Amino acid sequence: MGAAELALSTRVRGLKREHVRHALWEERALVKTWTIRGTLHLHPADELPLWTAAVRAVEPPWYEAYGLTAKQGEKVLDAIGDALDGRALLREELADEVARRAGEWTRERIASGWGYIIGSAALLGKLCHGPPRGNKVTFVRTDQWIGWKDVNPQVALAEVCRRFSAAYGPARAAEFAGWFAIKPATARQLLDSVGAVQPALRKRPPGPLRLLPEYDCYVMGFRERDHLVPEPVRELVKKHNRGRYEGIAGVPTLLIDGVVAGIWRRARRGKRAEISVEPARKLTREERRALEEEVERIGTFLGAEPALTVASLRA
Repeated sequence: MGAAELALSTRVRGLKREHVRHALWEERALVKTWTIRGTLHLHPADELPLWTAAVRAVEPPWYEAYGLTAKQGEKVLDAIGDALDGRALLREELADEVARRAGEWTRERIASGWGYIIGSAALLGKLCHGPPRGNKVTFVRTDQWIGWKDVNPQVALAEVCRRFSAAYGPARAAEFAGWFAIKPATARQLLDSVGAVQPALRKRPPGPLRLLPEYDCYVMGFRERDHLVPEPVRELVKKHNRGRYEGIAGVPTLLIDGVVAGIWRRARRGKRAEISVEPARKLTREERRALEEEVERIGTFLGAEPALTVASLRA
């Protein structure tokens, strides 16, 4: 969640953490739930049916993974809807309620942090994240929280394909396939069928310096990543705890002119936000000044006093 908030702050001038949380839990203009690649995302609330329908267009019926019939799967979804009717429940509470209604076998799967059954239920618009209770997440009924409408899955998939091409293009089928977690052949057929317009390659002025959080959409949508991550940065990523297993996707990045130029870490110490940056090359005076401004931006967003440390390059 912290990464999602920081990703928004990079793109919305003057945004503060309380603005994001107000949009999620008070205004309900944003919604948090499982969508593409089976992972958690924040979406505009009025667009959620589009994204969930697009994912359903390429996935087999969820209940088949559990050896259930369509009727048995419907019973589980009905149990989830009944349990959440008019209230928000913690994961463990939801697991207990559904197990009581649909069978004990559901308890462990719903209680799992991997989202198994509830992730599938989210794609069908049956639940989404509700306001946290302390440091624990809750779940609510999507239709009662933000409203719901049915969207044709194939129409939704075509629209998502067009949006990917507009945002990340020019892009090949393999790149869309990796981003949306589908087979390249399926992606190629889809791109051909929608006639997605690919933006032309063009020269651009130098891009800004940015500190992007882990799982930022810029990095997640950039495929293949050889052009994004130079060799010196890959060495830094290998030494990072998450980088060893997840690669650049799981690592906060220092971005300069659209290319990863280092990694960074953050830690909250009381009223201080301690930010340590490890560049892969020496920063120019202008880049160092831009980095200090970026750290100030993050501090303002978090409502904390920023403290910057820049690691010295090793010989």
